[in-house]
Amino acid sequence: MTAGFGRDLSCRTRLLTTRLVGGRVLLTDSIMRRLSTPRGTLYGGDEESAYGIDLAAYVGAVGPAVAAAAMPGVVESELMKDPRIAAVVATATRSTTTDGVRVELRLRITPASELETFDLTLAVSAVSVDLIGGMP
Repeated sequence: MTAGFGRDLSCRTRLLTTRLVGGRVLLTDSIMRRLSTPRGTLYGGDEESAYGIDLAAYVGAVGPAVAAAAMPGVVESELMKDPRIAAVVATATRSTTTDGVRVELRLRITPASELETFDLTLAVSAVSVDLIGGMP
């Protein structure tokens, strides 16, 4: 189902020119790109220069404890710039894994279309942002 947002090439982690996606998958891909793109790196005008927040670099710069406290507000503000999102609620917790310390970011996304509200869970460390739950 492509509900509301049309179709585009899949590019969650890399561009797949042979796979078209729509609906929730398209929106999830866009969220992942927005949360892993360093601000100011997109070519264009004012809107492009204000696009993105590199959450991995953010965790690396401030540390997991500070990131877990501040990240929900930062992420909610960034995602609300997307007109395809009507509401977002973010919560973050710090956890220790065998790979080190990370922030687990839980998102409840309400699309600005007939798509149903859905949840995503991301694992954010100083080196990566990975989708670990709620995959469409």
